[in-house]
Amino acid sequence: MWNLYLNELIKAFSKWRTYIGFGAITVVVPLVMWGFSAGGSAIQRDMLNRLGDEFITTGNLANGMWASHILMNALFIHIPFLITLVAGDVVAGEGTAGTFRIYLTRPVSRNRVLTSKLLAAATYSTTLVAWLGILSLGLGNWWLGIGDIFLFDQEGILVLPWDIALARFGLAYLFAFYTMFTVTALTFLFSVMVTNAIGPIVGTMAILIISLVLTIIDIDAFQWFQKHLFTSHFDLWTYAFRDPIPWGKARVSLINLGVYSAVFSGLAFVLFRRKDVLT
Repeated sequence: MWNLYLNELIKAFSKWRTYIGFGAITVVVPLVMWGFSAGGSAIQRDMLNRLGDEFITTGNLANGMWASHILMNALFIHIPFLITLVAGDVVAGEGTAGTFRIYLTRPVSRNRVLTSKLLAAATYSTTLVAWLGILSLGLGNWWLGIGDIFLFDQEGILVLPWDIALARFGLAYLFAFYTMFTVTALTFLFSVMVTNAIGPIVGTMAILIISLVLTIIDIDAFQWFQKHLFTSHFDLWTYAFRDPIPWGKARVSLINLGVYSAVFSGLAFVLFRRKDVLT
């Protein structure tokens, strides 16, 4: 199993499209950090105005912790689209290359082959999210400085000391890994159903766009099913930055996303076992 998994990882990371997501994050994060650095004084004045006279602050409010949170908030909705580039190709790519029939003649069960491919796709998704965290926190704290984080939301102002904020980032990225596995499983399911990687990528993007639109639009007629859409739980990571952490809501999101992941993965295995491989 380990050799199959390593083989799938090597195949995934030997394709140029695997590095599109890493390249996009590597370009965007330093650019945004430079922007915060160049316009930091204006951002800090705006934050001080919002704080009013009730707080006495010292140091730089627009620090690396704050910038990393802004970046995660801005990029997290786009990470799923980058994940489809690899997860959509991991099974369908074998059909496109015409190698699946020869691959399955080896004395290895289809379940083990598919498990190794799913693990490889999940590893890519995890490393992509981890790269966002490492680059934004590492570069941000080096460039803008480390400090306490001030967050504004509808419930008020949350101030977290830098060491607690760092632990909250760790929890937020764990939630992010879990959420992105649902997207990986959906793309993986489509990848099993076809023999061309374009279909799973476009199909997953279409479902994500439709589901996100239905999640965001606040219409009474949609409310009965909005809470059951998997995109309604994409904000799971934001619970890490509330005080106290709403573990009840987090548990509901974890269960919903877990069910979706299990259904998508289970269907992929059922379809693959019955699939008539002709190429």
